[in-house]
Amino acid sequence: MITPPKLPEPLREAMLEEEISLSIGEGLDVKGCHFYGEEMPALSGETLEFSGCHFEKCAFSLTGAEHLVFVDCVLDKCDLGAARFEKSTFQRVAFRGCRMSGAVFSQTPLMNVSFENCLLDLAVFSESKAQHVLFSDCGMKECSFARFRWQDWVLRSCVTRRAEIHETALKGLDVTSCDIEGWLVEIPALRGMIVTQEQGIQLASLLGLVVRPSAPAGNHTS
Repeated sequence: MITPPKLPEPLREAMLEEEISLSIGEGLDVKGCHFYGEEMPALSGETLEFSGCHFEKCAFSLTGAEHLVFVDCVLDKCDLGAARFEKSTFQRVAFRGCRMSGAVFSQTPLMNVSFENCLLDLAVFSESKAQHVLFSDCGMKECSFARFRWQDWVLRSCVTRRAEIHETALKGLDVTSCDIEGWLVEIPALRGMIVTQEQGIQLASLLGLVVRPSAPAGNHTS
């Protein structure tokens, strides 16, 4: 069960670059702001925390950030393509309709985070810890999950073709509503994963099996 973000009311209309400059100068968190059509400025080793903020149609490059924290935030229709979130933290965050192709979430705690109708092709989730994370109706072709530690991970109606999954246990993960064609995954990791019969046949190729249709009943040679 995912706890959604809680935004304060009312939010304050703000300029992202101004708020960041103020935050860095005074050592304060960025709180209770609504940012529309803003672009994240280039950063140089800063640590920033955004709390109770709504980002709408914003663009993130995040070049040079040392550590970013998002708590109780919503990101609507934002452009996070190739954004880098190494060693950042997300807690009670909702991504909605965002373009996130090639985004990097490395060594990044994800707690009560949802990705809904997002484009996440080629995104990287490596050495990250996830608790109560939902991917719903997302494009996730060629995503990479390496040493991904999770508790309550939900994949719902996602296209995950050719995903690469390494050193990540999948026991209890239900992928029955997803497209998992061409997964690259170690066989032991699949133990206990929940799949459809058709998906089971797809995954049989990882064992080197060639699955043929059953002969019609009564059509046996003696």
